[in-house]
Amino acid sequence: MDLNENIKNNIQRLRKERNVTQDVLAAALDISIQAVSKWETGSSLPDIMQIPRIAKFFGVTIDYLFYNEGKEEVVIYGELPDDDTLRIVQFRGKKMLGAETWEKDKNISLKIPEDIINGESKIELHTEIWGNANIEGNISGNVNCGGKINCGNIGGNAICQEKINCGNIGGNAECNEGINSGNIGGNATCSDKINCGDIEGSVKCEGNINCGEISGNVNCTGDILCGIIESGVECKGTIRCKEIKGDVHCEGDIIYEK
Repeated sequence: MDLNENIKNNIQRLRKERNVTQDVLAAALDISIQAVSKWETGSSLPDIMQIPRIAKFFGVTIDYLFYNEGKEEVVIYGELPDDDTLRIVQFRGKKMLGAETWEKDKNISLKIPEDIINGESKIELHTEIWGNANIEGNISGNVNCGGKINCGNIGGNAICQEKINCGNIGGNAECNEGINSGNIGGNATCSDKINCGDIEGSVKCEGNINCGEISGNVNCTGDILCGIIESGVECKGTIRCKEIKGDVHCEGDIIYEK
């Protein structure tokens, strides 16, 4: 068994499997990119002191790194709850940025394979994002985002500190800047404007609302443009809708459209 060949191949394979660049690995180990390149071409080997650090970075045992034996280890951050939530975080070099210190000018891109949420197991994947995220694919569970999010459908609740731009939302939607989505299966709370399909619950909005039918109560400081409102309305702007089935208090005009 050629240990040199094993180490060379395993470092390269593990790096590519985890979608880690040579730059990122070099920064995490405090070495040059050239050193990583030499490891992967087999022209040199890691210093003996680097072996445990490489194994820890990739979440494997040293035996696994040398011999492909033993199980992969799980890297655990003790301060995070063990709640089976997918956390998408940011690192500056090898330092993980906290939920309150992520870099606002950085966008995290992620592709969620369809078979994870639409396969036989149909995993309910809850997602917590420490930053802004562009996600290609649907999220089957809840989303809690510290910035803004662009994604497909969200199966559960969506809570976002900035903007939500997505497909349908299965549960409640709450954000500070604006919601642009398909149908919302629960309540919608927003500090800015809402542009969506039907809303199955109640709505509280500090901007304008442009949506389909609303099944619950509406409290809006801006204008409302919608279909049928099944319950009561409190509005400081103008209401344009097909029908209101509850009590109405409106400081602007009420226009019923066919």
